[in-house]
Amino acid sequence: MKRLHPFRQRLSLAIVAGTFLASPAVAADLNVEISQSRMQKLSRPAATLIVGNPAIADVSIANSDTIVVLGRTYGQTNLIALDAAGQQIANFDLHVVETQNASVTLNRGAAQYTYSCTPRCVWVINPADEQIPTDGYITTTTSFTSMAEDAAGGGSGN
Repeated sequence: MKRLHPFRQRLSLAIVAGTFLASPAVAADLNVEISQSRMQKLSRPAATLIVGNPAIADVSIANSDTIVVLGRTYGQTNLIALDAAGQQIANFDLHVVETQNASVTLNRGAAQYTYSCTPRCVWVINPADEQIPTDGYITTTTSFTSMAEDAAGGGSGN
């Protein structure tokens, strides 16, 4: 068997090692609860964030190497972070999942209603719940929030 010259052997090893270093980051799972934010550290500063489906999750840069992910609605999408040179530094399979603590789901026939029990159970908006009562609840909540913003001087009424 023919032996490689030491220079060629080192060159071959460097090429193989360089191939592994240049390959894009492997996708990792990132779970975020619905209507919750999660901080995620990156290996180096990100300049650009790309979300496959922004209706499922929102992402922003908190500081040079930390991002904040907000779960908007249930589902799965992906998140890619790029550095200033456009090189991929992170690739996540992003899953927005149900809140695991103090949540109760009531099923009446085909209809579903979700309650947050901390300590008293109150009905909460959940995209998987029956649509008719949810629409009225959203309208009431939006009106209440608008009145509070106007009273605080943050609404469009001032």
